[in-house]
Amino acid sequence: MAEKKKYAWLLNLGLLGFTGLLSLLETSKGKENFLQYTDANNQYSFSVGTLVDNSTSADFEKLKAENKENIFLTLKIFADKQYDYNQNIYKAEGNVKAIINGGILRSDFLSYEKSTGTLSAEGNIRFTKGGQYFLGKEFKFNLLKKEGVIKDVYGILDVENVLNDLKFEINSNKTGPKKNKINIYDDGIEYSFGNIKLTENKITRSNKSIGLINNWRFKSNLITVEENGWKSNRIIFTNDPFDSHQISFEGIDVIAEEEDDGNLLITSSKTNLILENRTKIYLGKRIFGRKKKNKNKLEFIYDGKDRDGLVLIRRSNTTNINDNIELDFQPQFLINRAILGKTNSYKNSENKNTNFSDLFGLSLKVNAINDNWVFDSINDLSTLNIYRFSNAIRHSSTLRRYFRMPIIDDSSFNLFTTYRSRAWNGTIGETEIKSAFGGYVEKTKYFKTGEVKNNLNIRIGTARYEAEKFENSDMISLWRSSVFASLDSEYPIWKSNQKDLYQKELSSLSPVLINPELVFRTNINSAYFNYNNSSDQGFLKLSLGPEIRLGTLDRNFLDYTKFSVMPGLKIKFGNSPFKFDNAIDLKTLNISLMQQIYGPLMFDVISNLNIDNRSNTYGEYYDTKLGLLWHKRSYEFGIYYHPNNYAGGLYFRINGFKFGNSVNAVF
Repeated sequence: MAEKKKYAWLLNLGLLGFTGLLSLLETSKGKENFLQYTDANNQYSFSVGTLVDNSTSADFEKLKAENKENIFLTLKIFADKQYDYNQNIYKAEGNVKAIINGGILRSDFLSYEKSTGTLSAEGNIRFTKGGQYFLGKEFKFNLLKKEGVIKDVYGILDVENVLNDLKFEINSNKTGPKKNKINIYDDGIEYSFGNIKLTENKITRSNKSIGLINNWRFKSNLITVEENGWKSNRIIFTNDPFDSHQISFEGIDVIAEEEDDGNLLITSSKTNLILENRTKIYLGKRIFGRKKKNKNKLEFIYDGKDRDGLVLIRRSNTTNINDNIELDFQPQFLINRAILGKTNSYKNSENKNTNFSDLFGLSLKVNAINDNWVFDSINDLSTLNIYRFSNAIRHSSTLRRYFRMPIIDDSSFNLFTTYRSRAWNGTIGETEIKSAFGGYVEKTKYFKTGEVKNNLNIRIGTARYEAEKFENSDMISLWRSSVFASLDSEYPIWKSNQKDLYQKELSSLSPVLINPELVFRTNINSAYFNYNNSSDQGFLKLSLGPEIRLGTLDRNFLDYTKFSVMPGLKIKFGNSPFKFDNAIDLKTLNISLMQQIYGPLMFDVISNLNIDNRSNTYGEYYDTKLGLLWHKRSYEFGIYYHPNNYAGGLYFRINGFKFGNSVNAVF
């Protein structure tokens, strides 16, 4: 799905942009054609104006009869001078303005020749409707052959509103959504490599990568328009609202065609990603369209624990069953295991040698929805060797239903199962829950108290766990009943002048305007666990501290710092018999720092330190994450490493914006 959305700009430009405009011109062949309403068939038609001779009038009557569902639109032309030569050639010149059902086409010169059916426009050609804007040097279109060319084309495409903006509505005077004067960070596309889960961007404080960018600028020297599509030798697209643009896509030998089922299929023989107008990354041939739900078929990940290193994944299209079940199937080839001929992933297996079936893995995800019930299942196999099956599979499933309860209002009821689930517990590190099943009721709520922002989470449940003992690695199985609650709060202490902020333009280093500030954060966690071996455990943890953000990324050196420090104190009674939920690290210090080094180069670090001098792990760091980023307005990429669990990865984000009125189509 992500691969399809990545190139939604090509899909929508195809017939919804240029061909939509040409259809308007084709069905409006008059100096001033007026809509007529017919009560008999409740359909709309048009009366043929002076530009259509008798030989073609019959063709239009036939067209009306065969296309009763078509809505024909009004074309009004205004110009300094208008000529009609022998009722065959119509010309308009000087400030030509053609109003096409709420859209406006402007040019220096416009002509129509009835004998050939050729409509031409030259000089400062501009078409505007809603969020769509096109301009060019020369435009020719043969209304009879339904083909033409547009030369030196530039434009702005609003994918989200293109359907409404170019819709054939009667007497439509809509101009589309009101544009913002400020270019707002609105959406984006994200790619990641490795076994990390990316959180929100600490600068933008959000991750808006929805797999789609709605606003693009584009240019091409020549676009050839045909009856069912268009083609071009080369088209450039950029998501950047400013010049010089930081990132663009280049499509070579692009063909867009409408298929019999009404879907559009677009083929780009070569696609290149261009960074800073210098670095070109070849993406290969691409086929796009609603019918072809293409993703990146091949992807690499690194899994040193279960798969001995580098893995090649073959992604398949999501399979839909009865419109409410989705299956995502991913076969895997284990590269390191194939090269070495051995595996170190199965501790309980004395045989380290691999056979052919050990070189392949599998991931299967299931999502099903029925009324108010939602079922999710993740199944992961690190080998297809049946003799290692019990040590190779990891599974988790959840059946969820949302409902309303007295007092706590909207909540969710959850049933879950898991097998060989990983868990991390402070300085203990990673431990394993061999199996678990149970249920819980959960309530989450965001609310404000004055200027204080709050996030509340409450969970009550019971489950049976088979997991490692706290003292050693032996497995025990017990029922656990639990009550858990957490409250995260943020109180603003200081902010820079808001008026100065909104008078600025975006910098080259950030997709948002940065407002320096100082906030105070608190986190309260409390829980009570009762086990069926007569043991119990309870704790209350309080963490609090300031977070300061300085700098605006307007300059290249040390112009952004985000730093927070939160000491934490945990009070507990009792002990858990399990390793995964035992309350340890009673005194901690959480430190987070993000710092610009030079230009777009930044580093990001977050870590926790055990400061309890009575603890055996006093002075140890845990849950550490290290990142090195290249952070720009239109894109960013980075590398992260988690030393405590030997995880890491790369990511690449492309940012999308809602273009403001000042955006220039030419680039």
